[in-house]
Amino acid sequence: MSEANDLDPTAVRRQFARRAARGGVPEFLLREVERRLLEHLDLVRIDPGAIVDVGCGRGPGLLALRQRYPRAALAGIDVVEGMVRAARSSLAPPRGILARLMRDRTSAAPGLVVADMMQLPLAPSSCDLVWSNLALHWCAQPQEAIGQWHQVLRPGGLAMFSVFGVDTLTQLRAAGATLMPFPDMHDLGDALVHAGFADPVMDMERIDLRYASAGALLDEVRELGGNALRSRFRGLRGGRRRRQWEERIGADAGADGRITLSFEIIYGHAWVPAAKRRADGAVPISFRASAARG
Repeated sequence: MSEANDLDPTAVRRQFARRAARGGVPEFLLREVERRLLEHLDLVRIDPGAIVDVGCGRGPGLLALRQRYPRAALAGIDVVEGMVRAARSSLAPPRGILARLMRDRTSAAPGLVVADMMQLPLAPSSCDLVWSNLALHWCAQPQEAIGQWHQVLRPGGLAMFSVFGVDTLTQLRAAGATLMPFPDMHDLGDALVHAGFADPVMDMERIDLRYASAGALLDEVRELGGNALRSRFRGLRGGRRRRQWEERIGADAGADGRITLSFEIIYGHAWVPAAKRRADGAVPISFRASAARG
């Protein structure tokens, strides 16, 4: 897996800061993938004491994890202050009678922090579950981010994530759009092993969304993040350019006038071995005295 790509971390932060400031942004795809990722938790046996959501956004994933694991200590990390503020508001503990009813059944309010995915502000071996929904592809150095997951997880801990794959937005690429890179499923599996994880499980599915117009499609793609490449055009694009793109994309409309846009969704999870590799690459070895022989 490539160690770095052409993504500009500053541009990524600015785009998501704008999304946080607008509020009310449709997040159907994010919530649907989150729902399916939660179903993947049904396939594993884990009772985590501490969970971190890497790329928590406004916090809906943390809400779902709190419902599933009410006794766990929760932390959320996002690179954008506006997202963390929104999450803090949505996850604020209840007050009054409801607070008294819930006090003994739920964990404390999650700790929410603004931080980079490649520099998690957590102690080594402090978490049991790293959760990340559609965030890893926004990282310029995904291998380093996966290494951070391994560092903060305890032996026996689990990383579970979703990410857009290489066949995402193929219709736009075919129309000539320059898009950010998306990872290959097999490369992600290799990256997990390289970081020190064991038994990675990867699977993929395709989700097709249909739009009433090319304009609606372009608006949705922009809300998902837009172009954050270092090599992007830095000036302003006029309305004429926008109309050209709408005509080009609209040419692929079906008989009903609707336009399809495809997303490859990769799901992955992997465990930290009981003999966890240290940050310097060494693996601790324990010795037991053999029974005395007569």
